[in-house]
Amino acid sequence: MNQRLDASGFPGRTFSDLFPRWLGARELLLHGRNPYSQEITREIQRGYYGRPIDRNLASDPSDEQRFAYPLFVVFLLAPTVDLPFTVAKTLFTLILSASAVWTVVLWIQIIGLKTGRDKIFICILLALATIPYAQGIQLQQLSLLVAFFLAAAIFALATERFIVAGCLLAIATIKPQLSICLIGCVLLWSLWQWRSRKWVAISFFTALIVLMLASELLLPRWPYQFFAGIQPYLRYTHATVSILELFGPVGGAIVALFLASITLVAVWCARSKPVNSDDFRQAISMVLVFTCIVIPSLSPHNQVLLTPAYLLLAKERKRIMTLGRIARSLYAAAWLTLVWPWIVGSLLAIALLFHRANPRLWSLPFATNPLIPLTAFTALMPLLVRRLGVSRIAPPELSTEQKQKRQNPPTTQSPALK
Repeated sequence: MNQRLDASGFPGRTFSDLFPRWLGARELLLHGRNPYSQEITREIQRGYYGRPIDRNLASDPSDEQRFAYPLFVVFLLAPTVDLPFTVAKTLFTLILSASAVWTVVLWIQIIGLKTGRDKIFICILLALATIPYAQGIQLQQLSLLVAFFLAAAIFALATERFIVAGCLLAIATIKPQLSICLIGCVLLWSLWQWRSRKWVAISFFTALIVLMLASELLLPRWPYQFFAGIQPYLRYTHATVSILELFGPVGGAIVALFLASITLVAVWCARSKPVNSDDFRQAISMVLVFTCIVIPSLSPHNQVLLTPAYLLLAKERKRIMTLGRIARSLYAAAWLTLVWPWIVGSLLAIALLFHRANPRLWSLPFATNPLIPLTAFTALMPLLVRRLGVSRIAPPELSTEQKQKRQNPPTTQSPALK
């Protein structure tokens, strides 16, 4: 017998990023309650923290844990709303773990990294051992699911399943801050050769409109409540852009504009290229790294978007080594910031065997977190500069018909045989 569960009945605390979304989806789909309402917010806090937040208490958490997603996220969570949260949590942990594995596998194929099955297995293990993937799985963060949708969409483009790609990009907008830059890149790519690529844009906008209208039927005028919650969300989560933290407001804005211009150059160079081209791989890698740089969040789990960038760096290692000392230094810095948590974490674990470590030292593995996207971006820049230089001196690319004529030149009879 299905029983309506009150959030106050959850034992203890539920530190899961899935819980606010799951509870909001359950209350909307089963009981018709507004997930953006203050009443649901208090129930979320009661289930997440053990009681609602008291703003008069300085010791209480500042994160209000509101339902802060576009409403159509409830369609993804709908199959779990009848389950106890403990079961839903376990189920999503398995789903996100599988999604993480497939995300790495898909990006390996998209980037064109030639490895055997044993090396693919090693790549998966190393990726899952990084803080972004480990944290995302531990907290049941939907960022991992969005990363999978984006990787699957690009893979669908590579296999010319344009309708599937557009639909996957639409679903990825459950976290628009993570998907909007890549979606813009793909839409430009599809518009540039509209006749052959139009179904990417058509299917994307069609699927997005369907999701929004279906959500409107569940909760009229929900977009107003969603957008009204963005400003409070940025306030109570202390949302911060990493480059603003590193360079200050003015310096950070200048750096952001500089990186944006470089990203636009990469996207523009790839606008007419096939998905399996080096230019397109470079563009989407830089777009996803730029996303991590400019989103107002320092949460490590968002950095799962860096997977194609680091796979591309691994693939192009020999080429980067020939591009000079600066390129090699940037390459080394990108990998150093990535492996820093492993190095420092291992040293701290060894230190615990001999004496108790200072609690403040446990923040050291996260010290390079704001630097990882920035160093990855700069490590990719020499590859872009090289490709721009090669494209200027290289002859214009031949069309398919011209290539076929060169491969199969027309035969003519000699006058003696006529």
